[in-house]
Amino acid sequence: MQILTRNEATHRAATLEVSSIDVTVDVSGAADSSQETYPVTSVLTLTAREERTFIDIAGQVRAVLLNGAEHPFEDDEDRVWVSGLPVGESLTLEVRALAHYSRSGEGLHRYTDPEDGEVYLYTQFEPNDAHRAWPCIDQPDVKPEWTFHVIAPPSWVVFSNGVEVGAAPAGDDAVRHDFSATPPLSSYITAVVAGPWAVIDGGTWSGGASDGGHVELPLRLACRRTLARYLDADDVCEVTRAGLDFFHERYGVTFPWGSYDQIYVPEYNLGAMENPGCITFNESYISRSTPTFTERQRRANTTLHEMCHMWFGDLATPAWWDDLWLKESFAENQGASAIATSTQYTGEWANFAMNRKIWAYTQDQMPTTHPIAADIPDVAAAKTNFDGITYAKGAAVLKQLVAWVGEDAFYEGARRYFDKHRFAATSLADLLEALEAASHQELGSWKSAWLETSGPSTLSASWRTDSVGAISDFTLHQGAEACGGVLRPHRVTVSTWRAASGALERTHVFDVRIDGESAPIDPDGVLALPGGAAFADLVVINDDDLTYAISRLDERSTDVALAYVGTIGAPITRAVVWASLWNAVRDGLLDPRRFVVAVLNAVPAETEPAIRDRLLLFVSEALSSFLPGAARADAHDQVLATTIRLAKETDDADAWRAYTRAFIAEFAARGGDEYEATVRAFAASDNPDIAWRARRALAARGLVDEETILAWRDADGSGEAARMSVEALASIPDEAARARAWESAWSDTLSNDYLSATLAGLQSSTWEGERGTGEAVARMRGYWESHTIGMSLRYVSGVLDLSVDIDREGSVEASVSLLRSWLGANEDAPAQLRRIVVEHLDDFERRERVQRRWQGDQ
Repeated sequence: MQILTRNEATHRAATLEVSSIDVTVDVSGAADSSQETYPVTSVLTLTAREERTFIDIAGQVRAVLLNGAEHPFEDDEDRVWVSGLPVGESLTLEVRALAHYSRSGEGLHRYTDPEDGEVYLYTQFEPNDAHRAWPCIDQPDVKPEWTFHVIAPPSWVVFSNGVEVGAAPAGDDAVRHDFSATPPLSSYITAVVAGPWAVIDGGTWSGGASDGGHVELPLRLACRRTLARYLDADDVCEVTRAGLDFFHERYGVTFPWGSYDQIYVPEYNLGAMENPGCITFNESYISRSTPTFTERQRRANTTLHEMCHMWFGDLATPAWWDDLWLKESFAENQGASAIATSTQYTGEWANFAMNRKIWAYTQDQMPTTHPIAADIPDVAAAKTNFDGITYAKGAAVLKQLVAWVGEDAFYEGARRYFDKHRFAATSLADLLEALEAASHQELGSWKSAWLETSGPSTLSASWRTDSVGAISDFTLHQGAEACGGVLRPHRVTVSTWRAASGALERTHVFDVRIDGESAPIDPDGVLALPGGAAFADLVVINDDDLTYAISRLDERSTDVALAYVGTIGAPITRAVVWASLWNAVRDGLLDPRRFVVAVLNAVPAETEPAIRDRLLLFVSEALSSFLPGAARADAHDQVLATTIRLAKETDDADAWRAYTRAFIAEFAARGGDEYEATVRAFAASDNPDIAWRARRALAARGLVDEETILAWRDADGSGEAARMSVEALASIPDEAARARAWESAWSDTLSNDYLSATLAGLQSSTWEGERGTGEAVARMRGYWESHTIGMSLRYVSGVLDLSVDIDREGSVEASVSLLRSWLGANEDAPAQLRRIVVEHLDDFERRERVQRRWQGDQ
């Protein structure tokens, strides 16, 4: 497959004006698994400024017609070159082809539900896989109107970007579904979803924005029939309505896409995709067990992230993937704002501080870090830039921008931006122009400091305390070692806290602006009085989490935080403090054992479910990644004993799930003979989530056999059980089972989801012999160069999900040394593949470095 470059896309956009694309897709035979292709025809209406161009299509081209007459073409892999075009006049190019059904989650994906045998189809294209499904101009700055016609079995439901305007018989056993023409739209967010979907009517949302528009917007949800009874539609629709209210009020442009269908699809490579009017979600957002509050909050986050894209991304589209952040950072930021402001999930910014933002810090400290406004020479580079910087760092920086210029100015800028660039392709300059006009501030220096540099800033505080406890020289410091010496502008809240009667209470709040190496925190000397130090047992930098920077706690604050952080009343402050502590663990500045003890003491009283659940994940990572093996035993025993005790003591169903999951995960990782009977009891639970977690844990430790796993799978019968059984079977610590699993991973017979499940099982197994990792790593380059990007990412990420334990013989050699050798031997490998390997190596080196820090301190 040829990779579209930025230069090629720029030239083509300058020489083609595409006004519309009419697509007819015939999936009437999709239920027959022996049919590997389907007929598709695209009619492009365009004006050419050169007599030769290419159309994107990854299929078998059968004919090209110019203005209705057969025309010669050159078939060049996934491009069709057409010459002899009349220049400067409107023409039609009709491309007829056979396209392939996919099992990789890219293009038109076909899934067969093992529970009832029904077949489901959906498309997924970002960044440029639309040409896997139909002929088109597959780049974001070409935005024609699209009209879709889908021929499907009579019993199927069909969704697309437009509104269905008609359905009529098409032959003996098919129906043709016709959809209205869309407004101008990029190819990567076009969509077709077809199958016997269960559809839930969510009613109609009525409203409009300050542009004077008004819509009566039908809301529909859809999923596989076998999942329909588990979809808590009321919660989804409540969040959807709240989001539509929020974005209409703030963006000033009435929703232009005609419909609002949200479809939960299987084997999805992403969390969701913002196809306007036809949003697709990973069906993992539906749980066969009652979803926890945290799970519903996660789904709400994704729901409103995708809704923001209806404006940031769909209405105004980044012209090329350099400006990917123009949609993803905004959707990440604005989705969180909408949730925290307009739904029951008011703790969303605390969740962001401990989840997504930690992802950003982790990514930004790697040698592959890049500016938020990145340099993306081709779509392969774009694919690997959907990362913590583009999403979470960008969102955090936008939160700082709102604090810097003010919320009113920010939204006024957004309204100016949408009004001027609706249905157009845009750049960073377009957005900054609108924000500068609204805020009356020059943002060029802000752009240079925040968007064109990489690495996190570091913020810390210092002060002097005299003999009577008065605090002087209370100063905020900015470190720039990790960001190339760049000193950024920050507006932050610094708060001081006093420990009294076993709890922390906030004593003072300081609003501080810093754009150099230091700035005064307390210029008025509020704490410069006798006994002032008593008000500063804990100093929290970046309270309210307004900026993007790693904040360091001083030694005294660290001790106080470890003891009392759970008593802080505000969830956002607790999240900021926990994030500071966790970053200290990752950087080797805080003993992971102290952190684990603090978490286990704090979680029983934690009132914010997302914080509790994230802390329990931190515990698992602290043990597995940052403690050497010899130091893990005591902490492991404590985690097992505490989590199972808390699970037994709690009356909160969500808390019970959280503690039980943590207990099972710890048992799976490091065992515990005395708990085997407890885990077996969980494996027999009527809660599918808990049961399959326990079953996979038992399998990974060699405590169940293949026959038992297959019996569990067959008794369950669901698609989810089929996938989880694949993982469980691959994790059995048996040489023959592992050999079969590796062969299946290399066989090209697995779907995207089953490939990931197989590799996850292989890596989670407690098998002590030759693990096969060396051969799997040796195959990475060949796999990357012969598979789609989506499948390659799954393969490489799964293969490199390795452990590091400096106390286990051969562990460092099987991870750190292995990847160093691979990089040395593959200097000419594809840049995106090398990037992934470099990132995993950096992670393994960090683990080794931190473990050695605590190896002799036991």
